[in-house]
Amino acid sequence: MKKSLVLLIIGIIVFTSTGKSQGPNLDEVLSSYYNAIGIEKMKDWQTMTSTGKTVFGGQEYPFSTIVKRPGKIRVEAEVQRMKMVQSFDGEKGWSIIPWTGSTEPQDMTADQVKGMKNNADLDGSLYHWKEKGHKAELLGKEDMEGSIVYKIKVARADGDVETYFIDADNYVILKMASTTKIQGNETESEIYFSNYKEIQGVMMPTAITTKMKEQTVSQVIIDKVEINTPVNDSIFMKPIKK
Repeated sequence: MKKSLVLLIIGIIVFTSTGKSQGPNLDEVLSSYYNAIGIEKMKDWQTMTSTGKTVFGGQEYPFSTIVKRPGKIRVEAEVQRMKMVQSFDGEKGWSIIPWTGSTEPQDMTADQVKGMKNNADLDGSLYHWKEKGHKAELLGKEDMEGSIVYKIKVARADGDVETYFIDADNYVILKMASTTKIQGNETESEIYFSNYKEIQGVMMPTAITTKMKEQTVSQVIIDKVEINTPVNDSIFMKPIKK
């Protein structure tokens, strides 16, 4: 009887220790991700300007995006010789969309501001997620189109949910699935990241594809990235009517 009890205890210990050694935990996966992309080198980045093209509906449209710490962003795109502007100054968002019939800046809705604020986070949701008020958990490991990935779910402070698929070999993000609330309704999308290039010691994707219901919605190709180019805060602020 005693022998059986001892064997049972040993079996529990072996099973428990084996379970713990099956794979890394959340902190370990994130640490490998941070190191792989060189995120610590981004601390000195105050501005990032990206230019390229968006492929939508079979057409290509040039764009530029300027992000400035803390939490400012401006996006410009040329569509049919008309310039679209979207901007967030850290508190408020506005846009100019000429094909709606007006060239005057319009205030963004709360949902639009939420999206701009998210995009203005230069480091992304995974970095310092606790300090940003998010909740993160490692969902496990699985095969994604031939690549073994770690899945990390982030419940954002703003109510949206993001699931990151991180390559288990090189620890870059291959996909991000998001559930976003827009006007009270949930919208699901998937964003695929590829063609990673080193930008001043940081690995960044230069090809980004967005899909909804397995259909490609848009593709973004980044041709050039400039770091720490001087940017005046005034470009993020809503123009005042004269």
